Amino acid sequence: MVLMGRTITVHGCRIRAIEAGPADGDPVLCVHGLGGWAENWRETLRALGDAGFRAVAIDLPGFGQSEVPSRVSYFRGEGALYARLVPGVLDALGIRHAHVLGHSLGGAVAYMGTVSAPDRVRSLTLVAPGGLGLDLPWPLRLGSVPFVRRLIRRGSQRAARAGLASCFREPRRIPPTLLEECDRYARSSVPETLRVLQAGVTLRGLRRDIQSEWLSRAGRYRGPVLVVWGEDDIVLPISHARAAAELFPRAVLERIGDAGHLVMVEQPEAFHRVLLPYLLAQRAEAVRSNE
Repeated sequence: MVLMGRTITVHGCRIRAIEAGPADGDPVLCVHGLGGWAENWRETLRALGDAGFRAVAIDLPGFGQSEVPSRVSYFRGEGALYARLVPGVLDALGIRHAHVLGHSLGGAVAYMGTVSAPDRVRSLTLVAPGGLGLDLPWPLRLGSVPFVRRLIRRGSQRAARAGLASCFREPRRIPPTLLEECDRYARSSVPETLRVLQAGVTLRGLRRDIQSEWLSRAGRYRGPVLVVWGEDDIVLPISHARAAAELFPRAVLERIGDAGHLVMVEQPEAFHRVLLPYLLAQRAEAVRSNE
């Protein structure tokens, strides 16, 4: 299935999107993680399109081919960039309601958008989401240190490849297209990664005040939630998974073996065996409720 590309404008920022499936299908919005890009969801978009969903993935601002945001707050307050992004993207695409998927940082973005505009979200899927545990691996913590950031910028391609490899249980499974895209986007994605880390992370880990601010809003969303985690994730440990599931009364937790952080890329078939029945059930429930 061919992925169609387009550019939309969200809160004054140009955002790249790729899309699969019928234009009148039940919409699904996919948000990638830190240092990633829309094609991290390539196989998932195709699987969703084949199942009749309108599947859309975006490059977060500053990543991939999207415009770098200017003078924004990423996390703090209701007006934060990441809180407004999901509803803003849906508006730009002409979508009223959608199933929202987020991986890693994209999980935090999906969560923030969902609790900020719960009436826009049919279901929420969190794939190894960030922001639910304070502990982070040292490479992410060091990214908050000024002189370390300067060193990482100088070796952006090496840093990007090392970050990608850490997301797989077995780095030999990285698809060649993903490595090519990693090299292509490194010059833009590494600086934006460092800006995001500076905004949300210290040497101690995730900023506790930001986490507390957003977790306190979990009760605004009462819809269905699927939490998926690779059992061999070394970026965000699977010990965070239960906390993610316990945030929502209708959450279901699924673990996928022999998979690291980028579980939907490393084990796409296993991931789709979990995701598709869940989304098809939510689609059927929405149809029944509208009859």
